[in-house]
Amino acid sequence: MDKVATVVLPLFAMIFAGFWIVRIGVIGKETVKGLVGVVFWLFLPCFIFIKTLGTRDHAALDWRLLGAYYAACLVTFMIAALGGWKIWGGGARVACLRGLSSISGVVGYMGLPLMVMAFGDEATLPTVMITMADNLVILAGGAFIMEMTAQRRDETRPSMLSVVKSTSKAIMTNPLILAVALAVVFIFAELSLPSPLLIFATQMTNATGPLALVALGAAFAVHKSENLAKADTLALAILKVVVLPVLVFISAKYVFELSDFLVKIAVIMAALPIAVNVFILASRYKTYESEVSSSMLLSAVFGIASISLLLVVFD
Repeated sequence: MDKVATVVLPLFAMIFAGFWIVRIGVIGKETVKGLVGVVFWLFLPCFIFIKTLGTRDHAALDWRLLGAYYAACLVTFMIAALGGWKIWGGGARVACLRGLSSISGVVGYMGLPLMVMAFGDEATLPTVMITMADNLVILAGGAFIMEMTAQRRDETRPSMLSVVKSTSKAIMTNPLILAVALAVVFIFAELSLPSPLLIFATQMTNATGPLALVALGAAFAVHKSENLAKADTLALAILKVVVLPVLVFISAKYVFELSDFLVKIAVIMAALPIAVNVFILASRYKTYESEVSSSMLLSAVFGIASISLLLVVFD
């Protein structure tokens, strides 16, 4: 129970604070957009870079972690995409967004601070692995499917080459992926940051957790919530914060036989609320926006109980 009081409650209090400063009018939508942008482009890259640098003395990567995590994600994706299509209908893009909503969590804004707060810097490496893979799932997999599934007769389907180019550009310009790549270069080349840059990056890192969580709450506040009572949005939230963690546990513990520590990391990361990036993808293609938005809010509420329970069980 100690981690619920010292980790979960303060963490969700920061998210709640960000939510309410928007809802009571302290900051507006444009300010929220700027806040989220600053965290994504400046604070999180510094956090990831410094924390990844600190892993040079830790154990080697266990790539089975990604195998265990995404084997469960694949099953959950298919349940959400095919099951949702069978029950509620919708085209290929809606099915894709349902699938992504069921597996993609707020791994950067919430997952990284949460794991470090709960388990210390030792959790950085496996958490960063899942964070990078999750970003690639959205940037590469999600965007690729959305681009290749034209829904309207007057909608021109782009060529495979243009899709590959746009997707590659999005990956290569993603600041979180660039931060990891730069840290890996520093580790293998045994480089060190000059003292002024190290102080700058460390100070930015120290501020990242609270700022990212407040930004996440503010981002939740600007999303629509008129479909909270719909069965498909409720199903997506439950798939994300309940079903996926259970499947990840089975996969990590009994199929891939990971260490108890990696099982904890994988399961709690799986229980994170639905990612804001999924809504951004839905907005870009003007598909299933309100449903994704509502499922995000529901998953955030359910996530409080889910993550609290997991931390108690794993403590």
